[in-house]
Amino acid sequence: MDSMSLSRISIITGLVGIALVVSSALLGMVAFIPGAILSVVCIVTGILSRKDGGRVSPAITFGFLSFFIIFMIGGLSIVQVDAGEKGVVVNSPAGNIGEVIDEGWHFDPRYAFASVDHIRFNTQTVEYIGYDDQVDTVGGVTVLTKDSLNVEMDIAVTFHIPAEMVKKLRFEYGADWKITILHQEVRSVPRLICVNYTALEIISDKRSDVESAITSNLSAQIMDRCGGCIVVDKVIIRELRIPQAMSDAVEKKLIAQQQLEKAQIDLERIQVEAEASKAAVDKVRESFDSDDAYLRYILYETLKGMDGVQVVLSDGGTATVKVV
Repeated sequence: MDSMSLSRISIITGLVGIALVVSSALLGMVAFIPGAILSVVCIVTGILSRKDGGRVSPAITFGFLSFFIIFMIGGLSIVQVDAGEKGVVVNSPAGNIGEVIDEGWHFDPRYAFASVDHIRFNTQTVEYIGYDDQVDTVGGVTVLTKDSLNVEMDIAVTFHIPAEMVKKLRFEYGADWKITILHQEVRSVPRLICVNYTALEIISDKRSDVESAITSNLSAQIMDRCGGCIVVDKVIIRELRIPQAMSDAVEKKLIAQQQLEKAQIDLERIQVEAEASKAAVDKVRESFDSDDAYLRYILYETLKGMDGVQVVLSDGGTATVKVV
């Protein structure tokens, strides 16, 4: 076979190879593998068709061009999905829209012309911090309390997406599902809960109750809204900002409470000391035969240390007092 015939074969196989590779966007590996093989054949036949003193023929150039196109499409056909994520095909000429891609590296020519969204489904946390009039939609939440006070609340919401619900979440609620579902409910539920508590209760002894109520109600609201696409694990109140007047009142209450606790401790100490003194007196009293003898002893102990007073205690227990 002469070089001209080989050159024609090279060009034809290159054209067919490119056509197959391009069509692999629709047909997948069924078209890609034969296209890659024909591209190699195109290069080989192009080399064999060299003429004119070994110059590279146009067929070789065409063969390498076709191989480059195949290489480029092959590179675009690789999709990497990180751990804790799922890939979802949202647009594709091959008709595989809605295909869910698991973690790891995946090769499919249909991915070269497809749009793949990566959605994290494992446990994650969104923090709502700052003022709720911020444009980022994840600022803190301002709630109205039972006593008609505004309390600014920073919260953190921990949640996860069941792996089997990733496709439903993406196609029913779009790429902005956090704004559509999570952010809206997080900004609504705390307001419904906190209206049942006073500001003082929320920032003090009822804080854990408020957290529990927000967690359970937020979980129920999101469950009803998206059918279990998002599961709320926990809600934590990070910080509470209250009006200055209320802050001063809380500080005064804490000081009063500390003073009360100190007074209770002092009272308990005095009671213990009094009981100890009474026990000591009772022990001394029990060593005398009669109340008169005990009273004479008390008189003796009291007067014997006084200047100008002499106390003489007879053998019979009678005390004689002399003023010197």
